Amino acid sequence: MSMLNIGMSGLTSSMAALNATSNNVANAMVPGYSRQQVMMSSVGGGIYGSGAGVQVDGVRRISDQYEVAQLWNTTSGVGYARVTNSYYSQVEQIFGSKGNNISYGLDQLFASLNSSLEQPSDIAYRQGALSEAKAMGQRFNSISHSLNSQLSQIEGQIGASAKEINSQLESIAKFNQEIQRSGTDIPASLLDARDAAIDDLAQLVDIRVTEESNGMVNISLAQGQPLLSGTTASTLEVKPDPSNPALSTVTIKFGDSSFPLDENVGGSLGAMLDYRDNSLLESMAFNDELAMTFADEFNAILAGGTDLNGGTPTQDLFTYDPNNPAGSIKVTEGFTAEMLAFGQGDGPGDNSNLKELIELANTEFTFGSIDVTTSMGDAYSSMVGKLGSESRQAQVSEDTAISLQMEAQAQWASTSGVNMDEEAVNLIIYQQSYQANAKVIATADQLFQTIVNI
Repeated sequence: MSMLNIGMSGLTSSMAALNATSNNVANAMVPGYSRQQVMMSSVGGGIYGSGAGVQVDGVRRISDQYEVAQLWNTTSGVGYARVTNSYYSQVEQIFGSKGNNISYGLDQLFASLNSSLEQPSDIAYRQGALSEAKAMGQRFNSISHSLNSQLSQIEGQIGASAKEINSQLESIAKFNQEIQRSGTDIPASLLDARDAAIDDLAQLVDIRVTEESNGMVNISLAQGQPLLSGTTASTLEVKPDPSNPALSTVTIKFGDSSFPLDENVGGSLGAMLDYRDNSLLESMAFNDELAMTFADEFNAILAGGTDLNGGTPTQDLFTYDPNNPAGSIKVTEGFTAEMLAFGQGDGPGDNSNLKELIELANTEFTFGSIDVTTSMGDAYSSMVGKLGSESRQAQVSEDTAISLQMEAQAQWASTSGVNMDEEAVNLIIYQQSYQANAKVIATADQLFQTIVNI
């Protein structure tokens, strides 16, 4: 009967190998699936030490945790770079479009003022200058509105990201709990599902993962703040910043401890915080500073002149809300072309004050928001150039991050992925093994029948 038992053990092992191979083929297109392999060992104790067949020791999940960790790391890099590139592309278009371009608007305004030099009393030229002044206000307003819209978009995404992180941490904690209950016989599909959830989390924040001896994982941020310990998950909270309610702050709560998050958190959430707290706030501050400089300087010069009727101005050309300069700047309600103070009291053809207005085109001012001292037009051009450079760098960074992720995915696939050619060969081998073991059983049966017949 030993030959029959040996054949049966081989038949059972071959069937187990065929099942594992079939499962690999069926899941070849499933993202994150790690191929499986049946582990076998020889059974001792046969006659004269020849052995007593083969046994299935279990199904092994082919996974290299170093390669998996590299994949998570590159996922965080892509999440950060993709969001950064997206926002820089948007802000470059906001400042660079012709309809918003302050430098172009200043050129048009000063060109209309130059046209009035020869005939400062001509109402048509005055009306042209007033129209360009109104257009300047609209340019500042448009940029301010677009930047505020981007800020609102970021704030909404920060809140949504925090909720998604909380959800992912809860899912991973549940996976840990199921793995703990499984003991030493952990289903491979459960480990794959947990790795996929961790990869989704890695896209949002840069994480570090450590595995315990019982199969559960602990997760922390790159700076060390805890996100998950076994089955206990942290919670991210988003609240208005007390110093600036328009902005939100993100805090990790783990038990009785709280940890503030900043742009160093990495992933897409870190990219949003980094862009918001640096580039976006700088862009908004510059737009406000430029709008105030423009309005104040024009108002100051016009206040020292005389209007078309020789009178002293009683209204400023521009008004704005100091709490929202660029968003509120406009030509004062009721201000007319006759009220433009082009002269200084020297008669109908007086253009002396107009000349001082035109000189503003070349006057240098210090813009603390971007730390430059130059003319208004050149300051704006400098800002556009800076944003363009940062946008191009963001695009390069995204391309590099995607390339690194593809390399990590290829490395993971070479170890854990399903190779259809290899599985096809295995199917043939295991099928032949099954058939051969069935032949052994048939032969044992023939021998037994021979003995019975004798």
